[in-house]
Amino acid sequence: MNLIDGLNIEYICAGTDKLEAKMNLTNFHSQAFGILHGGALISLGETVAGYASNQIIDKDQAAIGQTITANHMKSKKIEGYIIAKGKLMHKGKTSHVWGIEMYDENNVLISYMTVVNAIIKLNKSQTEGLLSSTLNTRQFDVLE
Repeated sequence: MNLIDGLNIEYICAGTDKLEAKMNLTNFHSQAFGILHGGALISLGETVAGYASNQIIDKDQAAIGQTITANHMKSKKIEGYIIAKGKLMHKGKTSHVWGIEMYDENNVLISYMTVVNAIIKLNKSQTEGLLSSTLNTRQFDVLE
């Protein structure tokens, strides 16, 4: 199992400028005090922003997490789920900036983060390696 599988992320939808994903919470997401680990939220944010960026770039490019700024607003017990709702704030040739709000199952804002993805050019062997990538094979609904 890799980190992405362990996070238990379900992609709900993605479009050219927005994304939505759900992370069902388990003890895997817990820190020592029995509440949601901030690192799990940051991993969710980077994962979904990277996935969304990879859907809107050329096949010989990849989005790589470059900078993440996270503000955790409220603690969360390990129950229910988190919904990540992201919006593309900037789409440049070499970077994308995503603003991501994370809500619990009661629509309470738990965290807000900004994720900057660097857009890099892949060489041939890297492009071929994407065929077996976990992220590359996930399915989701496309928003218009």
